Amino acid sequence: MKTARHVYSIRLLSPEALQQVQQMLNHAPFVDGKATATEAAKEVKNNLQIDANDRTVLPHLQQIIGNALMAEPKFQHTFYAVNAYPFLFSKYGPGMGYGKHVDSPFMGNPPVRTDLAMTVFLDDPATYEGGELVICDGENNVAYKPQAGEAVIYPCQYLHYVNEVTKGTRRVCVTWFRCSVRNAEQRQILSDIKETHAALAATDPQGKHTQLLLQTWSNLWRMWGDV
Repeated sequence: MKTARHVYSIRLLSPEALQQVQQMLNHAPFVDGKATATEAAKEVKNNLQIDANDRTVLPHLQQIIGNALMAEPKFQHTFYAVNAYPFLFSKYGPGMGYGKHVDSPFMGNPPVRTDLAMTVFLDDPATYEGGELVICDGENNVAYKPQAGEAVIYPCQYLHYVNEVTKGTRRVCVTWFRCSVRNAEQRQILSDIKETHAALAATDPQGKHTQLLLQTWSNLWRMWGDV
């Protein structure tokens, strides 16, 4: 499958959690999504979003996603995520989409720097047409439309858009993360070193090279980190 650089697809929600989310979404109060768009994004955003002031459904949905993130080790050991923007839940019906845009570098109050974005797909892709998340990596436009419960995580510096939905309903959860290491190339290096260390530690946990690799990982994180 074609993919953009530093973009990850992971299974985030269990079947049970996904079913809970889908049932709750059926009773959620949706409003115009432009309310949370900033600057030029307001001109190209055409979707619905759960009312940020809702206290009946939204907190429960956010808790389910939050619990799933806490159980996924990649957010600490691959993405180095330390802060998340409150989870938003969006809905796209026929004729709705989100034009090409780049995410704001800071969001919220107090502001959170946006290093990574995440879209969790919440509907079976066979139930709607269109609605692909398209990430622009240089000259390459890569489309993502994974299975329900899967998340696509990507660097916020990419231009991206959502293709118009032509049939059915597309529902997603979106958020943004500040990472302790803001550079995607550096995060990849740290992740590769940590994976290699784990492989060495499985057979020789106290070996010279195992310890040296752990020291290198720790020193690089200290050098590049911002916590």
